[in-house]
Amino acid sequence: MFAQIVSTKRPDGRTYRYMHIVESYREGKQVKKRRIASLGNVDSYSEQEIQQFIRTLESLLQNRVSGSIEDLDPKATLSFGVPYVVQFLWDQLGLTKAMQAELKDRQVTFDVARYVKAMVCNRLMNPSSKLDLFHTIEDMYLPDAGDEPWQLQHFYRALDHLMDMKPNLEKLIYRRLTDLLSFRLSLVLYDLTSTHLSGHHCPIGEHGYSRTHRPDLEQVELGLLVTPDGLPITHEVFAGNTPDKQTVKEILERLKNDFSVEQCVFIGDRGMVTKKNTELMAELEYPYIVGYHKRGRVVSDTLLAQYNDVSAYTQLRGNLSYLEVPASAVDDDEQGHDARYILCYNPLKARADEAFRVSALEEAERALTEYQVWLEKPRRGRKTSTQSVMLKVSDILTRKGVQAFLQVEFSEQKLSYVRNEEALTKEALRDGKFVIKTNTKLPADQVVTSYKTLMNVERAFREIKNFLDVGPVYHWNEKRVRGHIFVCVLAYLFEQEIQVMYRHWWEQREREVVQSENDVEREQRFEELNNRWYTGERIMKDLSRWHVMKAEFLGKEFLSVPPPPRPLDEVLKALDIPLPSKAIHLRNIDSGTLV
Repeated sequence: MFAQIVSTKRPDGRTYRYMHIVESYREGKQVKKRRIASLGNVDSYSEQEIQQFIRTLESLLQNRVSGSIEDLDPKATLSFGVPYVVQFLWDQLGLTKAMQAELKDRQVTFDVARYVKAMVCNRLMNPSSKLDLFHTIEDMYLPDAGDEPWQLQHFYRALDHLMDMKPNLEKLIYRRLTDLLSFRLSLVLYDLTSTHLSGHHCPIGEHGYSRTHRPDLEQVELGLLVTPDGLPITHEVFAGNTPDKQTVKEILERLKNDFSVEQCVFIGDRGMVTKKNTELMAELEYPYIVGYHKRGRVVSDTLLAQYNDVSAYTQLRGNLSYLEVPASAVDDDEQGHDARYILCYNPLKARADEAFRVSALEEAERALTEYQVWLEKPRRGRKTSTQSVMLKVSDILTRKGVQAFLQVEFSEQKLSYVRNEEALTKEALRDGKFVIKTNTKLPADQVVTSYKTLMNVERAFREIKNFLDVGPVYHWNEKRVRGHIFVCVLAYLFEQEIQVMYRHWWEQREREVVQSENDVEREQRFEELNNRWYTGERIMKDLSRWHVMKAEFLGKEFLSVPPPPRPLDEVLKALDIPLPSKAIHLRNIDSGTLV
């Protein structure tokens, strides 16, 4: 049975269309038709009347297959972009299967991977507490989330299980990344940072050198070992009062034993330089490249004074130049076997250092002058004591970082100061310079270039602390403090993996542009390519703008997925991440079954 429209032309030349309900039937070997009913002239009905006919007929069906805009029932908008991409990368690494395998012999009553993935997505989109995440979790699209209600306590328990799995998970991630991104580890970079805690109950929370500028709060130290691309290999959390140099042994032994890295160059910052650490690296057969202290060591002062003529330095690239000094010129108690020293100079950094020092001096002198004016004002009561005045002076000089450059005296209610020209001359020798110590056989230019890659670790720390908002940490249980930091590192891993994948695509396009024969075309394509450069952080922020609508229609719950914001569609294509379907079917409402 079907509807049929028959056109009839009248003598007046006008054409009329009639709708009939027609049935097909077989008579012998022939198929014939017969009219069941006639609905009259179609053109005489309004569009609303035709829609009413359709709705009336559909009401006779048990399962409707079409509907109007009135049947669409929007329910919510969900954050989609970040969870969608994290799910893609998560599956590539096989993290859910790995976590299930790790926990298969334990009495775990909830899906740990589900909760960890939710916390990672939260870190990348809008870092907040576990409680806040619990209250807003329904605003996030989480593929494969299941139908089990979220429970707050499971977020905290997931951190405990995550730390139990950490050694094996880190090894799995390292192996998978080496396969996916096709890299061979030849350099490792290590640096340390701190994040402060809330409260006084964490066993590893201690007062120490605060890089977050909160010395009043207890803290923990985070040591991060990464590839030259910034991909985290492993991390360790130390007590908040642990000196930098004492963290190297544990991290190096893990690199050797857990990741089976036999040959690579260890690159660290100035705080890592000790005789014990250099001996340990020699014992583990790891060549090293470390930054040497520019201040507070005789060897640095001697080298900077002796090799002050920057015209003798070799230009490397850009604004950086270097000079390798003979080992015989260095009097270093921690020299070690085959140690080499390389002086580096950047004129732009030199001008910035000088401008900063001049500005700080002027601000300090202005503050001292204003304080002297205040002291000279008549006031009742006892005179200001010398001790209180000098405490105030010390505070001014320390805040400006110029305590070594100004000599201040206070006598007979008079404040006077002079610049320490000798200290200023000595400090000027350091402008724009740094010293590198190494025992590698690499040429000096490669040593300098390799050390500069340590900036990737420093950028990682900035992102973990700022973009991912690792602190302050509100947990007091040691295991959960460590688990919280592991979640932040995992979030950074996904952000950085996106960065590396995009960089590989960008470099491939760059090589294609270089091969262009036409200079005008090459320049134009270079400009277009440079305009398409995005960092991992920028990509994640664009992904955070991608939302979907959750709605119900004819007894089905689904997601309506709009196109990704431009230029995100081009980025996803470059990363080989497939675009989702326009509609994602979630479940049939009547039966309650998930799809």
